[in-house]
Amino acid sequence: MQINRTTDYALRILICLGRENRMVSSSEIANTMRISQRYLLSIVRRLKDQGYIRVGFGPDGGYSLIKPLNMISLYDIIILMEGTVTILRCLTQENHCEETPCVLHDGYSFLQDIIECYLRNLTIDMLINQSMDTWQKTIIEKLNKVMGQNQEAGIPSSKRTKYPLR
Repeated sequence: MQINRTTDYALRILICLGRENRMVSSSEIANTMRISQRYLLSIVRRLKDQGYIRVGFGPDGGYSLIKPLNMISLYDIIILMEGTVTILRCLTQENHCEETPCVLHDGYSFLQDIIECYLRNLTIDMLINQSMDTWQKTIIEKLNKVMGQNQEAGIPSSKRTKYPLR
């Protein structure tokens, strides 16, 4: 999985709006990010359509957040912009592995679960308002808790359920 530039800009736009906590003009955002107004508009349209931001018109118009920062996870935005966070097709399609049983599938599945849990639990609020040490510790604690629950239940990685959203 590689996050594309448009997704990166969508996340940066949300961070910008979260830091400003006011209506921010499209020209101000475009200049800050060094992107064209047209490109910016294509990104904010998707964020607006999904209820993350609002548009204000007129001389004091621009963009502001609708959703609270702690309710916007990186997972949500990556899914919105890219449609998936899946690292390999074999994790989404039955019998896609070239060999059966695939010795790599459980390892990839475990990695996929960790990535999804990390992205679901990392919010825009955490990035803006917490030190990296603080939010990393919070996420690692959640990962350890969920992984421990799966191990205690004896659930093999290929059969376990996805990690909880938050």
